[in-house]
Amino acid sequence: MPDWVTVAVRERAEALLIRGLLAAAGLPVRLVGEALGEIYGFHTGPLGIVQIQVPAAVTEQARQILAGFQEESQNGG
Repeated sequence: MPDWVTVAVRERAEALLIRGLLAAAGLPVRLVGEALGEIYGFHTGPLGIVQIQVPAAVTEQARQILAGFQEESQNGG
């Protein structure tokens, strides 16, 4: 069983987008804390926060993908 590393912490909607981005790159990814927001109906604020995790072996690759995503978002792309 791999060690999982948190590479980002976001609100649910953005976490789902990032999960799709990382999965499209072929990386295993899981969201931690997603169920809490679903149970209580919170998708923003403290109860809507989700940890995006990948196996430790692909942490650097995931962080590079996230850095590119953030750069593109900031440049309006």
